[in-house]
Amino acid sequence: MKLKYGMNPNQDFAEVLDKSDVFKLINGNPSYINVLDALNSWQLVQEISQSLGLKAAASFKHVTPSGVAVSKDLTDLERKAYLIKHPTSFLSSAYIRARGVDRLASFGDFIAINHEVDIDTAKNIKSEVSDGIIAPEYSREALKVLSSKQKGNYVIFQINPDYIPEEIESRDVFGITIKQKRNSLKITDKLFGNVATKTNNLTSKNISDIKLGMISLKYTQSNSICIVSDGQVIGIGSGQQSRILCSNLALSKANNWYQKLNLDYSFLENSKGLKRTELDQLIEQERAKKFGKQNLLKNLSDTCLVSDGFFPQIDNIELANEYGIKFIASPMGSIRDKEIIETADKYGIAFIDTGVRLFHH
Repeated sequence: MKLKYGMNPNQDFAEVLDKSDVFKLINGNPSYINVLDALNSWQLVQEISQSLGLKAAASFKHVTPSGVAVSKDLTDLERKAYLIKHPTSFLSSAYIRARGVDRLASFGDFIAINHEVDIDTAKNIKSEVSDGIIAPEYSREALKVLSSKQKGNYVIFQINPDYIPEEIESRDVFGITIKQKRNSLKITDKLFGNVATKTNNLTSKNISDIKLGMISLKYTQSNSICIVSDGQVIGIGSGQQSRILCSNLALSKANNWYQKLNLDYSFLENSKGLKRTELDQLIEQERAKKFGKQNLLKNLSDTCLVSDGFFPQIDNIELANEYGIKFIASPMGSIRDKEIIETADKYGIAFIDTGVRLFHH
């Protein structure tokens, strides 16, 4: 498969070699980054299907999710906050929620959906600025809608959901080939049996959210932290050199999302005729004007924080507590583990030692 260009337009040769013939281009002219986003995001939503058995969507930018969510009936407030104008199927709610986490970051996203894309989902996607989509199947009506997007240039990939790649994967960097065993770790209930704190008030709903977070981090550029609430990854901090930077980024994003859910959207009544991207900017300005840096996330119950590596200091736990986090899942391995667990207990935070690192690059 010949590609439009490589990582950058000046890299004018790029192609995909797929001996297994499971990855098909249905429409459009993809770039190298489009392919990376497609294959990484597909693995994420496919694993949600395998582990949680739920319909899910991911909104990807630069090989990292901006948002991830499972299907759930939307509230009237969510419909306003996420600028919903089209009919919504249960499947379409997954993408709407994934996109709604950070609509500014999702501008020009690549979408992954783990189920056959229906007409309602396609119509909601067509309204957004997006580069492409990957899914196992498309209804005839949905494919017609999506193929007309971007003057017929919208990238549409189809992938065989039953495909299992070889155990050993490789990549070339600076002319050197690196090989490793593929990260085939399964996120199962066995990873949640070691609650390191005396505080242990986990419910099945919390476990489901933590699973969603761990699967998301498995395909997020490290270091990474994510915040999860009610089947929605509401804040992601990734690609930072220190874990506290990741925590700050994830928690502040989650707080911004929750601030937007608490806005009075009557201010949009005088904004008819504006494009959706202009409305996104208007909403962000209203959020900053109304709430500034006010911490509203602390009022959201049952919020989980998940980490792809151990915490080296208690500062992450202190910060999590400031934002009302009550559940943390992370591997342990720090020389300050005892102090970290004591701090979590002091704040009534349940801390699960998952025992697994989830670095991804």
